[in-house]
Amino acid sequence: MKATVHIVDEEFVEIDTRKVDERKRLTLGAALGDLDRVRILKNNRGEILLQPLADIPASEVWLYTNREASELVQKGIKEAGEGKVSRMNPDKL
Repeated sequence: MKATVHIVDEEFVEIDTRKVDERKRLTLGAALGDLDRVRILKNNRGEILLQPLADIPASEVWLYTNREASELVQKGIKEAGEGKVSRMNPDKL
C-alpha cells in the first residue's frame, strides 16, 4: 500500500555510513536498536527515510483512534505518576 506521508520533523542526524552490497542489500545492525519493523519512505529527491513502526493489537486500535479516550488515559497515567491515586473496592463497581 503506497500513501503520501508527511514527515513532521526533518532534522536528521547522520549516525553512520554503510555500503550497499552487490545484491542491493543494506545491513543496519545496531542502527536499528530494538526495532524489528520499519516503513520505508522515499521522496522526490531520492532520499530514503526509515520510520519505526509498532504493532498494536486489533483489540486496542480503538484507543489510538479515539482522541477523547486516549486523552483520558494519558491524563490518568499522568495523575498516577503524580501520586493522585486512591484505593477502590472492585466489588462496589
